[in-house]
Amino acid sequence: MNEEKYRLYSRLGQIGIWLIFFLIYFTAELNYSSEGIAFFYALSTVAAYISLVYIHHYLIIPIFLKKQLVLYISCTISLILLISFGIGWLDVNFPFPYAVDQASIPDMIYNILLSTLVLAVGVIYYFVEAWIKSVQRESMLRNEKLHAELNFLKSQINPHFLFNTLNNIYSFVQTGNEQAGPVLERLSSILRFMVYDGKEERVTLLKELSVVKDLLEIYKMKNPDFQNISLEVEGAKAFHLIPPLLIINIIENACKHSDASSNSEGFIRISIQVDLQDHLTLEVRNSVRKVVPADPAYQGVGQENLKKRLALLYSENYQLKESPLTGEVYQLDLGIQLERKT
Repeated sequence: MNEEKYRLYSRLGQIGIWLIFFLIYFTAELNYSSEGIAFFYALSTVAAYISLVYIHHYLIIPIFLKKQLVLYISCTISLILLISFGIGWLDVNFPFPYAVDQASIPDMIYNILLSTLVLAVGVIYYFVEAWIKSVQRESMLRNEKLHAELNFLKSQINPHFLFNTLNNIYSFVQTGNEQAGPVLERLSSILRFMVYDGKEERVTLLKELSVVKDLLEIYKMKNPDFQNISLEVEGAKAFHLIPPLLIINIIENACKHSDASSNSEGFIRISIQVDLQDHLTLEVRNSVRKVVPADPAYQGVGQENLKKRLALLYSENYQLKESPLTGEVYQLDLGIQLERKT
């Protein structure tokens, strides 16, 4: 609920409470007085209690929040007594058929207790409202922080992804292969997706997979003699939505650490299955390069970004298992729940 809507509901709720209070006094007074007298008596009494609650709300509670406890208690007691005596004066001086000369002590005690009760309810309402606003504010700040963190992670993923892809293309161009044009076309498709679709909260799964295929085709062209890179997709539909650059980051990381383009026995095997409940299961298996990258500062960047994004996007509602990159075969299994396009 946004702040404007909550403020409207809060005001309507307060009006409703005071209206009920007015009707109680009005109905009770009708047993002794005419409708006109009952109306003005109920209106005057409710106005006194409204003054009690809102004077305390806007003028006295700030004293409490400043931790001036003695002054707060003094002002609160004085306000209760003032309103109670005011209502007592109203009972004595209003032109009732049963008007008395002076208010009795039991009547004054009753007015003080009732004023205290009304004020207590008002204080509870104030602090409940303050708590709700605090929760809403924390939720808004949390969402803003989440959005900022996701954008930051995307800004890290995009250059990381681009640098590795350009390195692949550079190796391909160095061989003088005539397929440079198709490679650049695929790169253009990848960059277009990163620039335009990467900014969205969700993209279609098929669009993400299309870019994954472009990436794998670029990677395959480094050594077209090797037929050791496979991608199997089952159950993906046009209405499935996924956070952008999520699967791409995983596949790019597999390409980065695999020796599938330089070792005839190396491989990258990718399987993506979506069941009838829109649950996606991604399985990645790839051989691991024996040569350690020259700059260790860039090791594991993709993996860390993946874990952070999954935690931010799905909290604990995802399944991720992976083996260390130090072995001969790297394995990753990811399970997430897809959304549907409405």
